[in-house]
Amino acid sequence: MDRVGLGDIEREIDAEARERFAGGAVRQVVLLQYGDDPEIEPGDLWVRVLLVADGPDDYERAVREFQHDHQAAMEEFAGHLAGKLREIALVEFTCEKIVDRDGHGPRCHLLVSQRLADARAWELGEFTQVDMHTTLGRSGLETLDTLIMAGIADTRADAIRWALARIRERPAYERLRERIREIDQLRRDFLAEGLVMRRGDDGSVSSATGAG
Repeated sequence: MDRVGLGDIEREIDAEARERFAGGAVRQVVLLQYGDDPEIEPGDLWVRVLLVADGPDDYERAVREFQHDHQAAMEEFAGHLAGKLREIALVEFTCEKIVDRDGHGPRCHLLVSQRLADARAWELGEFTQVDMHTTLGRSGLETLDTLIMAGIADTRADAIRWALARIRERPAYERLRERIREIDQLRRDFLAEGLVMRRGDDGSVSSATGAG
């Protein structure tokens, strides 16, 4: 979606947020897309609600009190966004507009929509929540995003599953699994021998195998 179209939607969402969260707690609403934040996946949009705070030292208090005072309204706002635009994946409440090299400050967020691939993974018990930005780094994220933009995967989690499946297809992977099974068997055999340490009457220590 082009920036001009996003700007119109951003202004509508900003007005909606100010109406729902009265009292001057909301400073601004920004609509973010892929490239604006390293955690946003290709094709997704995030709504970032910027809260009023008296400087960085006040961020944590501002987010905590806003969540306490507006929990029900936050959930209703997420529901409104879900009907507004299907690409909106998450709404985030924070005091920081831009994420710097140190990452995010205090924030809370609500999921707005879920990709079909991730929903299916949840049902199958295959989905694991991972801080991909911290774990994979920039080059790792670019690799996953290339798979998404090439149409090979729908989400970053789906791209990871695809890459792992390709590893499992390699003959060397099965040899690694066999070697691990051999090591596990050796470990069990070693423990089964029951190495026993015995102390003699003179205080000396000797060892003997077996239970006898």
